[in-house]
Amino acid sequence: MPDWLPTLERVQPWHWWVLGATLLILEVLAPGVFFVWLALSAFSLGLLVFVLPMPVALQLLLFAGLSVVAVLVGRYYLNRIPVGGEDGESLNMGAHRFTGRTVTVTTAIENGVGRVRVGDSDWRATGPDTPVGSRVRVVGADGSTVQVVPEALLEGVK
Repeated sequence: MPDWLPTLERVQPWHWWVLGATLLILEVLAPGVFFVWLALSAFSLGLLVFVLPMPVALQLLLFAGLSVVAVLVGRYYLNRIPVGGEDGESLNMGAHRFTGRTVTVTTAIENGVGRVRVGDSDWRATGPDTPVGSRVRVVGADGSTVQVVPEALLEGVK
């Protein structure tokens, strides 16, 4: 058997580091967050074996134990990260995140189409004909186009 091929009689620290790198590559390719904890365990064990040589059976036992601990600690901390919130709720919602906002018409809405200023950018808008400078409220969205209604019309409804 070639010298570089690991056997159960001799596993070197670099074998654990290669396993850790392989697990990190799997983490990138697979959905979720799981292999990273196993990779951290492999890297840690490689460092430990580098400093303190030990039998392979003990290495395997430590890898199993470190992996379980790493997965549990990782899950604990990941579960504490809030999901959603002010920024998270609007992520990947496109123009729908502007619903309810009052914005200003920058290009007159004529024949049902114009542009409005939302934040620091202009968005295509559809709605009743409205002159430049008018305040309108976003009532919906279709793709990257916001649907607007003049504020004056909404005040009459109240």
